[in-house]
Amino acid sequence: MTTQTGAAPDGLWRGVPHRMSIGLRHQLRDDGSLPSENLTCFLFAFPGVRVDVPRLERALARAVTANPALSHHYRVDPDHGPQYREAEWRPRIDVVQPPGRGWESTRTAARRIADAELDNPFDLRDGRLLRVTAVRRPDGDGTVLVVTIDHTVCDGISYAQFLDDLSAAYRDEDTAAPDRPRASLARVAAAERRALAGAAREELCDAWRGRLPDGIPELVLARPTPWTACTAEGDQATTVLSGPEYERHVRHAAELSVSSFMLATAKLLHAMRPSVLGDELSFFSPLPGRFVPAARGVLGNFVSVLPVTVPAPRSADVAATAEAVREGVLWTLRHQGVPFDVIRDAVGNGDAGNGEFSYQRRSVFISGNPVMRLELDGFQGQMSVPTLSDAMFDISLWIADTGTELRASSVFRTSLLDRSLVETWLSALH
Repeated sequence: MTTQTGAAPDGLWRGVPHRMSIGLRHQLRDDGSLPSENLTCFLFAFPGVRVDVPRLERALARAVTANPALSHHYRVDPDHGPQYREAEWRPRIDVVQPPGRGWESTRTAARRIADAELDNPFDLRDGRLLRVTAVRRPDGDGTVLVVTIDHTVCDGISYAQFLDDLSAAYRDEDTAAPDRPRASLARVAAAERRALAGAAREELCDAWRGRLPDGIPELVLARPTPWTACTAEGDQATTVLSGPEYERHVRHAAELSVSSFMLATAKLLHAMRPSVLGDELSFFSPLPGRFVPAARGVLGNFVSVLPVTVPAPRSADVAATAEAVREGVLWTLRHQGVPFDVIRDAVGNGDAGNGEFSYQRRSVFISGNPVMRLELDGFQGQMSVPTLSDAMFDISLWIADTGTELRASSVFRTSLLDRSLVETWLSALH
């Protein structure tokens, strides 16, 4: 992607929100660079559609204007910590021609580009934190878009919002830019500082100490290998419920008075139970999300990954496990007003883990994934993901309910879990 940059509007450096500050400190290198630690990348295939690239570039420019965190310059100042400076930037789209002929050649070329993107970090000092590649043949219809954003400045909620903004800008090119007042990152950071300095902080910490008397929980699956002895090599597995299977799942959730996500989580945990080396069930989840209202609608990474405890005994069936998942999720939602590191410091690490982040322990990650939709000229892109080769947790599961299907995607550590075992767990959703 070729780009153009402009001078910063005012040249002022401002503080960043809490979660982004943690990420920037973690990414800082000795030479002052801030290479991406994680990237968010999705592919959107439009078979039979020749995307108007100049029009899409204009839409990208409007979407970036609406979400300026993608064009900020970031730094970690030795005296003031992580900061950002506003700047202007107009993104350009790289157009790549696949080497072969036919639609499958186009999709294969796009998948290779997406896989390579995960090894191509941004430098957050640069202020250009979005890449878009269009893969298509010059003499044929059909386009695949590869959209990559730095994860430190864009969580999953923000990525879905950006796609909505891009779709709207492409659709409504002749209208004025959407008037969606959004707070600056500095305003979000100020709101977070006030929340973390108030009396409510200690009340929440007291509640978490009561919830987690033994510290941050650890869920060990299959093998008793310490987290520090695990390697991060990962593999992927996915399952999809559609048609009558999906309808049965939705009806079952309604009968149990739980959400589709809660029932799917319960089915997965119930299937995992024979492999859990211990009596307690828990998982980490970003579902509480942004802990101050000022962050609503602002593109950034504000997600706080919190532990959810599931009070279900080994004898619990799926229905009882679903009830316990509901209790755990709702309790966490009601006590989400402080970020994870504050909770960790309040309750302690227990006997598990070591290192800077206390999720460095054997554990499971389960997230309700927002639906990633990119719509151009009335056509909705067919979404897919690149090949993930690393796994932070024993297993990470992303559950998305589109209203017509339920998709559960996973990445798991091959040093701990066999693919056949993971596929058995996923099959419990059917």
